[in-house]
Amino acid sequence: MNAKKWLKSFIFFILGIVILFELKYQVAPVNRHEVDYLVKEMLPSLKNEKYETVILGDSLAHNVFSKLELKKNILDLTSNKAVALAGSYYILKRYLKNNDAPKEIYFFAIPAFLHYDLNENLTYSYFETVFTHSSEIKEIQTFKPELYSDAFNLDKYFESRKNALKIEGYRPEKRQKYIDVDEKELIKVPNFINEKIESNIAEAKAFRDKIEPLPKFYFEQLVALCKKENIQLTVVIEPIFKAYIPLFKGSKWDNYLKSKVSKGKIVYKNINDYYAFNSYFFKRDGRHITGKVNQYYQNLIDKYILKLH
Repeated sequence: MNAKKWLKSFIFFILGIVILFELKYQVAPVNRHEVDYLVKEMLPSLKNEKYETVILGDSLAHNVFSKLELKKNILDLTSNKAVALAGSYYILKRYLKNNDAPKEIYFFAIPAFLHYDLNENLTYSYFETVFTHSSEIKEIQTFKPELYSDAFNLDKYFESRKNALKIEGYRPEKRQKYIDVDEKELIKVPNFINEKIESNIAEAKAFRDKIEPLPKFYFEQLVALCKKENIQLTVVIEPIFKAYIPLFKGSKWDNYLKSKVSKGKIVYKNINDYYAFNSYFFKRDGRHITGKVNQYYQNLIDKYILKLH
């Protein structure tokens, strides 16, 4: 076979694979990630449920609650930062459409989650292709008219399909039993700092005096929805390292949340008031904790915020 025929055969072979993959994506789509699973499979399966407590939150919260066997009256609807406050609001709204309102909602967030306004690469995969009700699209486009564009974008195309290569797609992990962790078991490094820690400090400084319109609007929507349904809303600031704490306390978001408390609209708690998290705990990316530290955070929630087991 000469080079020209070989190249032609190779091109047709690649095109055939692409076509088969696209057919598989269109005919038998799979859950690409935890938000797909939550919105497209889990929420539609919930009908006439009567949970007393519902938990919303970002990926740090998801790592805590999705791995744990919870009390039967608690429902975990945590997602991740990529859906922003808007996504948490829409998740709750979809749940309430087919189920009884809970007595209380706990919204867990790191400060960065409060600032996020759907401006990253993951927005397409985790938000635009998940929250597709016409009312959601119309509302979001008042803030972000560039979202839900019909124009073809090669980066978005591959972003939406790369995780669909998995045969079974995303499935939740098996939940584990609650474990008491001795604080002495946690590995600490005094004054630990790396590039990720520094990046989060810089971000905290940049956003200290800001509240973006989109997250503020959807927080107000969340508060209003809870008031309408007679639900107690508790906001919990999640673990942040020591150097981050003074940058968040007294910030615009911190003061804004405290103003909601004074008006009787929310309960506001900061887990960092109960324990000082060593910066080494966040060595991976400056935001997430894992292993025994994650389990110890579960212990703190159970002791100071909400009985989990």
